[in-house]
Amino acid sequence: MSKQSVNLYTWGCSLFAAVGSLLYGIDSGIVSTTMAHDSFLEYFAPFTPGIKGAVVSTFGAGSVFGVFFAGWSADYYGRKKTIAIAAVIALVAGIIQAASVHVGMLIAGRIIGGFAVGMMNMTIPIYNSEIAPPHKRGMISGLHAQFVGFGFAMANWIGFATGYAKKGAFQWRFPLAFQCLPASIVLMGIFWLPYSPRWLMEQERDDEAYTVIKRLHGTIGHDETFFRAEFNQMRDQLRYEKSITVSSWRELFSKPSNRKRLMLAVLVQAFTQLSGINVINYYQTDLYKGLGMTGHMVTLLAGCYGMAGPIANMICLYFVDSWGRKRTLWISGIIMAIDMSLVMGLTAGYAKSDNKVGQGFTIAFIFLFSVIYSLGYNSIHYIYVPEIMTMAIRAKGSAVSIICNVLINIVFNQISPIAFSEVGYKYYSLFIATNVTGAIVVFLLFVETKGKSLEEIAAIFGDEVIVPSLAAAQEKLDMMTDEQVHHIDRVDEKGGEENVEKKE
Repeated sequence: MSKQSVNLYTWGCSLFAAVGSLLYGIDSGIVSTTMAHDSFLEYFAPFTPGIKGAVVSTFGAGSVFGVFFAGWSADYYGRKKTIAIAAVIALVAGIIQAASVHVGMLIAGRIIGGFAVGMMNMTIPIYNSEIAPPHKRGMISGLHAQFVGFGFAMANWIGFATGYAKKGAFQWRFPLAFQCLPASIVLMGIFWLPYSPRWLMEQERDDEAYTVIKRLHGTIGHDETFFRAEFNQMRDQLRYEKSITVSSWRELFSKPSNRKRLMLAVLVQAFTQLSGINVINYYQTDLYKGLGMTGHMVTLLAGCYGMAGPIANMICLYFVDSWGRKRTLWISGIIMAIDMSLVMGLTAGYAKSDNKVGQGFTIAFIFLFSVIYSLGYNSIHYIYVPEIMTMAIRAKGSAVSIICNVLINIVFNQISPIAFSEVGYKYYSLFIATNVTGAIVVFLLFVETKGKSLEEIAAIFGDEVIVPSLAAAQEKLDMMTDEQVHHIDRVDEKGGEENVEKKE
């Protein structure tokens, strides 16, 4: 099977869906620089460390419920409609936060915003993984993380820019209101986004699925056999799975292969948070202040930090389908542990000193941590989870794993301000240990999935796969006469029930 390029329509669909990911990045990042403005702290005074932790962590609490809701909605209403629902909720949340007159209203807006982001965070990687051709699935699924990074960087620069505005409510109300922009864009364009072809087949809407697949993967390099082979493989395997399984929460836990899938999904999401990346992301402005930075320099550094991750992530997306998932994860885990050790040592030596060179190196290694994370975990944990799940449990399994991610994030968001104030730089030692542990676990337990179709990955977990590989299916179609191929097209366009072999 020739590896075909991704056509413009597929790129357009995946990039537009990722606008919802931009919302996640903005919502997550905007709170860091917003809380750095004196006008914000004065308006909501007394803004204690406990309240700060609540403003950050309640966003995660809302996300838990959003992920859980999307686990049902993505199957019942489809991936497309779930993204649309999330955009409506995000728009409401942005309005509430920007109009906040007290901390309670701000926290309520953060909870609602977290609900919307939780839905996006679960649904968009699934959608993009289901519309992508196998050999480019890593790149296309990874667009979610790329746009999250862009959104986070954008939030940091907005915070920096508003720092130059006349001191007042505009400094923090405008950044919070900016969250409404990506939500509005998604709502305006959602009607042109196609349904996931695998979801359409799950609903037995084969004729629509065939049309979508042909639009997504047809006429690539003038080779029509690719989308025909993919359609047949999807349809036959999904129907076989439906004949022997029921899409339910019980199925997720009762079947040994599904339990293994869930274990790996939970582990990759857990080690993503245990890396310590969000502790640095959310509290980076406090870290810079602790290193002697003041005034606009704090938000300037936050803006520069926000750009480091997305640039590194683009490198990851370019190579992830050749590097593979497993190797990238365990190597990045080891390097993150080394980098965190350097950050801890340098912070211990120079945080309270006048040595500008030492403080500069400390900040440089904080930036480098974001780069290393973005080369490894940042995209891959979004890629890996949906691709190891079968269609019957993809939404539910993804929901469970992401909820674990969010719960760990909530704990760290709540305890980190207290931990930094009580034990200071020693807090970093926790993340050195967790990164080393994650690298070992990935090396020993994880499986490689690069280059395989979502249906073929089932065989890695010991499930029965009744369809040939895409390469074999495409080769078979290549050997057929034009008359036989046209006959298959006529059958498929009618949503025919039988596969190619039965038609011979």
